[in-house]
Amino acid sequence: MAGATYVLDKTYKVTEAAGMGKYRAVIPGTGDNDCKLPTAANQLARGITQEAQAKQNENVTVRKYGISRAYAKGSIAKGDYVEVGDAAGTLRKADLTTVPGSATLHHVLGIAETSAADGEIFFVFLSPNPVVMPVS
Repeated sequence: MAGATYVLDKTYKVTEAAGMGKYRAVIPGTGDNDCKLPTAANQLARGITQEAQAKQNENVTVRKYGISRAYAKGSIAKGDYVEVGDAAGTLRKADLTTVPGSATLHHVLGIAETSAADGEIFFVFLSPNPVVMPVS
């Protein structure tokens, strides 16, 4: 299996008391250079952690653009658009085929490069781009 492709990595300060693991989606914290785990699915993510950081207020490297490993929430097929899946920082398939009752914004983080089952690590091309589902 090919490795990650480094395009844009940035360090952020971890605000989680217990730190965080690698290959997890993170969202902006309170400060400009803070990051934390999501609190729910489909949140705007800063990117994917590239290392674990067990200590609060220490830096972690976050891939913002390029190819990264990530954890899957549910089944993901190669080519699926993905978004934050849960509070653990996994990614799930973004359901862009069903038009909801009102406009819904999907915070698409990228496109799956490989397929994965729930809990597996897969490769994702990070290319953040919000998608709005219009009212039908």
